[in-house]
Amino acid sequence: MLTLSKKQIGNWVLLDYLSQKQVYSDKISFLEKKYDTDLQSFENQIENASSENFEAWDDLIEWQAYHQLLSEITAKITDIRNGDFQMAG
Repeated sequence: MLTLSKKQIGNWVLLDYLSQKQVYSDKISFLEKKYDTDLQSFENQIENASSENFEAWDDLIEWQAYHQLLSEITAKITDIRNGDFQMAG
C-alpha cells in the first residue's frame, strides 16, 4: 500500500492548478493581443458599438469566462499554498 502525505497530495494538486492557470492566462493574453485592449475596455467597446459583431460578442463571452476561471483557480492556488484544504477519506 502506498502512503502519501497531505503535502505530497497538495503539491500534485498545486501543479495541476498551476497548469490550468497558465492555460487561462494564455487564452486571456491571446484575446488581449487580438483586440489590443483589456477585458473592461473591450466590454465597453462591445456594449457601445453601433452595430453587432457576433464574433466579438462570442469572444467577449469566452474572455469573461476565462477571467472568472482564472480568478477561481488563483484562489484555489492560494488555498493549496496555505495548506487550507482537506483530504477526503
